[in-house]
Amino acid sequence: MSTTDVIPSLPWYRSLGASQWKTLVAANLGWTLDSFEFFALFLTVGFALHQLVAPDEYVAIPRYAGYVIAATLFGWGTGGMIGGIIADYIGRKRTMILAILAYSLTPD
Repeated sequence: MSTTDVIPSLPWYRSLGASQWKTLVAANLGWTLDSFEFFALFLTVGFALHQLVAPDEYVAIPRYAGYVIAATLFGWGTGGMIGGIIADYIGRKRTMILAILAYSLTPD
């Protein structure tokens, strides 16, 4: 083989092992389910607000929906920053365990 021969490179996904594929699938499922939560908010916020506000305030429902979505995004950002700081101090694994415990132990 001469130095001018080109060795074909494999696509990135051909070089992954079984544990790497499992990690990739788990991460994508987590991201998908997290996105679904926000998508469900978009689908239901209008119906929920129709049940919560008085009929004479129906005109303000788009504004209220904006407040709900803005509060959700603010909560995501704030939680991400606080979670990142905590992860810097105690590690990502322990932070994830604490987050799962917090979601599991909160009352309905």
